[in-house]
Amino acid sequence: MKSDVTILKIGGSVITDKSRGAFEKLKERELREVCRAISEKWRNLIVVHGAGSFGHPHVKKFGLSPLGASKVHLGCLRLSERFCSVLTEFEVPAYPIHPFLAYSVEIVDKAMKSGFLPVLHGDVVMAEKIEVLSGDDIVAHLAEAFKAEKIGFATDVEGVYDFNGNVIDRLDRSLLEEMIAKGGVAKGKEDVTGGMLRKLQKLYEMGHGCKAYVFKGNYENLKKFLQGEKVGTEVII
Repeated sequence: MKSDVTILKIGGSVITDKSRGAFEKLKERELREVCRAISEKWRNLIVVHGAGSFGHPHVKKFGLSPLGASKVHLGCLRLSERFCSVLTEFEVPAYPIHPFLAYSVEIVDKAMKSGFLPVLHGDVVMAEKIEVLSGDDIVAHLAEAFKAEKIGFATDVEGVYDFNGNVIDRLDRSLLEEMIAKGGVAKGKEDVTGGMLRKLQKLYEMGHGCKAYVFKGNYENLKKFLQGEKVGTEVII
């Protein structure tokens, strides 16, 4: 399995409008910025994007009944199709992988070895019951499977904040535990997949140690991250 892999999670809040009442509303300009940055350095990269307003409103309205799962998945498909279409406009051979239909490390690995950029997304899956599989869960799973070199979380905020409103430069396990003891993670945004705190906890549950960064998902920051520069908050795993 490849060990020089970079995994990039594009938060749903970066490319969709998740404000109250927004429904399947795309941020077209931001999406194009993201895809342009990716197009400049996409080899050995795996992209995972959140569902944003294409998934979360369906979960909240219909729950995880079979009908709800169908509506969630079809919303995720619409966002995935648009994301991958814009990537191809920038001449990136996007390979969409939909967890509800089929998702495995082997599929991702084969896509990369065949010259594609694997693009996965948050979705619903059928395990013992129908449940949400967040993009963060996918990132953690793939990071361990591929022994990823680094992980990037592109979000709608500059990084992880302390309680004075300042971006934390480096976050380690002890600092996170201290922040949780004080009441959570400052400016963490709660949603149906758990928000910033759950994202960080997933990283610290991994057995594989690597570099990870949480940063604002604009073109300049994405470009820096993909080029190997430090950006936002560095999470020490």
